[in-house]
Amino acid sequence: MKTYKKGKILENIEIGPNIYKMTLDISLDGKPGQFFMLRCDSFRNEPLLSRPFGICDDNNLTILYQVVGEGTDIMAGLTKDAEVKILGPLGNGFRIDDTKDKKIAVVAGGIGIAPLLYLVKNLDTKADFYAGFTNDSYFTEEFKPYVKSITYTSFEKDGKFITEAFDPNDYDIIYACGPNPMLKAIHDMNETAEIQISMEAHMACGIGACLGCTVESVDGEFIRVCKDGPVFDSREVFE
Repeated sequence: MKTYKKGKILENIEIGPNIYKMTLDISLDGKPGQFFMLRCDSFRNEPLLSRPFGICDDNNLTILYQVVGEGTDIMAGLTKDAEVKILGPLGNGFRIDDTKDKKIAVVAGGIGIAPLLYLVKNLDTKADFYAGFTNDSYFTEEFKPYVKSITYTSFEKDGKFITEAFDPNDYDIIYACGPNPMLKAIHDMNETAEIQISMEAHMACGIGACLGCTVESVDGEFIRVCKDGPVFDSREVFE
């Protein structure tokens, strides 16, 4: 049975408006697309935090997060050497064992960029990378050594969604992480490619016990994003 491990913060910096990168002094030996639960209860009167985060890198465990509420606001205030607790690696990651000589696209929507750096570092073939943002882009420079090309859009600046920047049918495999409407749009545009999507959901336990992250599959079954995913074939969840 997995238990929480203690780790210390090496770095916790803002890389964009309300976007932070946190690096810890531990490694989980996780696979691309897997996630972990993070808990921070090192200060009195803080709410108990247990939140899921994708593995952004795993030499020193790295995460990206967006400040959207009280929990992530507390995380943003943590400084070097503060202690956190980590449970993981959890879930099923991307299938990457048959990527050699394949034409691959990796697609991010907003903070969905987080688990995709670790993915492109582990692919056998360099992919074309696409990233869509509401406003300013962030973290794309980190991808340059590991991908063939980078294309990004900013809806507030150019009025385009990232799904307008490429044709899924030009690729053999597509890996995507971002808002569900973006994932659904890629699925609907596609006729030929294999699409693997990493889904987001509210999680309380991360191990499939609480059933708080269930989504309905195309055959009417309820599947757990944490235990059965978070990575699915798009045909499992979208008509």
